[in-house]
Amino acid sequence: MGKMDITELKQLVEQNELSKSLEILNEQIRMNSSDVETLLLRGRIHYKMQKWGDAMNDYSSVLELDQDHSEAKSGLEMARNILGYFTPDMFNP
Repeated sequence: MGKMDITELKQLVEQNELSKSLEILNEQIRMNSSDVETLLLRGRIHYKMQKWGDAMNDYSSVLELDQDHSEAKSGLEMARNILGYFTPDMFNP
């Protein structure tokens, strides 16, 4: 499968082709791990798939590259809140 541009990938995600777009994004991120757009999109997909930890990792990676990225900040915050909600004992030993 050839390299897809971010617009095509976003369309795949909108069509709920999550695992297919995840596969392509993983490959692209392996080749270029400092592309904010692809990391952000992968974070969104992980979020949709309720893979909170993976989503947080992607949002964190975006913030390392662009510390003021508002979507990454709010995505990270929401995933953190959800995780905190599901596993309160993790944070209150």
